[in-house]
Amino acid sequence: MKQGRRASPIEVVNNLRVAVREWREAFYIGASDTTIQLLNHWFNRAHRKTTPDGEEFEFRYYFCQREAIETLIYLKEVRRIECLSQIIAEFGGANAELQALGITEDEDAWSRYAFKLATGAGKTKVMSLCIVWSYFHALRESDSEMARHFVVIAPNLTVYERLKDDFGNGRVFDDDPLIPPEWRGDWNLSVVLQDEASGAATGGTLYLTNIHRLYDPAKRKKNAEEETYAWMGPAVSKSKALDTGAALRDRITAHRRVMVLNDEAHHV
Repeated sequence: MKQGRRASPIEVVNNLRVAVREWREAFYIGASDTTIQLLNHWFNRAHRKTTPDGEEFEFRYYFCQREAIETLIYLKEVRRIECLSQIIAEFGGANAELQALGITEDEDAWSRYAFKLATGAGKTKVMSLCIVWSYFHALRESDSEMARHFVVIAPNLTVYERLKDDFGNGRVFDDDPLIPPEWRGDWNLSVVLQDEASGAATGGTLYLTNIHRLYDPAKRKKNAEEETYAWMGPAVSKSKALDTGAALRDRITAHRRVMVLNDEAHHV
């Protein structure tokens, strides 16, 4: 049995893994003070937790979770690589020009990054790391272009309910060692569920929604007479879904900067 991780069939991935490993071994050179403090807190401090039975254990993030957030930070903050064509040009190797041929303007229009994690590897924890890093970077770095407002999108109601268990009332941010104790007083993130689109919030905001609530009703190809939708879960009132969806879209688009996190993005 061969030990270690298999090489990816995608050359960009292999080259990027090497670059991130070298950056990690160089103690995150080029990153901001905020970033270095967070990375050291997450991965280089001991975190003691207690099970429901009262037994203590040391909490540690999986390596795949660590590598995912490190890769995002390395690309976004350290290298300032914002789009797919830049990633391929930098890490595509000898075939970079050939790989870049199929990239459209739409694919390069936004700063987008994808992370592939195996089932059970803890994608929710990676999303929580992304949120905390962006929030404190925006708060503490004067030249930051990161967001303090977030949209977490589920592909269906089943996944939405699971995410609600983790993000509802900010539970994951209290349960996991995400926030350095000395920074806790600066943490002010309101969680807004998809049926609670009205109201104001101070500080940062995390909107949790099923993808269907964000659809433009004008583009729906539903029977005009249909009164309910059943999006992989309990039936949803059409009028209520459209009303709250419109309010949710209005709130989200009112923010100048927003980070959107698609859970199971291959379904969205």
